[in-house]
Amino acid sequence: MIALTWTYGQLLRGVAEMVRRVLLVQLLLLAPCFWLLELSQNVAFRWMNGDWGWVYPESPHRWFSIVSLGLWSGAVVALWALNTYWFRPARMARWQRVLWASALCWLGQWLGGFIAAEVFHHPFQVWPGTRLVYVSFSTLLFWAANAALYLWVVRDSEPVSEPAVPKASEPAAPVTRAERPAGA
Repeated sequence: MIALTWTYGQLLRGVAEMVRRVLLVQLLLLAPCFWLLELSQNVAFRWMNGDWGWVYPESPHRWFSIVSLGLWSGAVVALWALNTYWFRPARMARWQRVLWASALCWLGQWLGGFIAAEVFHHPFQVWPGTRLVYVSFSTLLFWAANAALYLWVVRDSEPVSEPAVPKASEPAAPVTRAERPAGA
């Protein structure tokens, strides 16, 4: 009979460790940082173009919303999941990670805005003067900055590196007796 070596308690301990690492560190620190970055991006957009880049129709402040802090928590979880389950196992280069994360988060922002407005009839974020209404193509630059900041702050625990291969001009290191297979 096969005995399971990974018990339910070990699974729960592993999940609790992951939640502690992800939720406590990334959500409590990065989500507010991204929210403040969003506010500064909207202010910069207003300085350059004379009007707010995006508005929150149901917010009394109009140019920012505290509720978007919850959405930034979702964005941090999405970036974490992409990095943990796709980018890191695929050993993807950082510039490719930024491109993919930017595109997917941009698409997620549009989809979230569409669902909030069309399904729940509470528009969350509106970009005035754009054909896409819930997002603009300039948002890709903002998402690229957010993805690059995320990847800079959250370092990989396992560095992406190629295995060391000796050059043709270098002699191979001698094999010690302990490294030799039995009987050789």
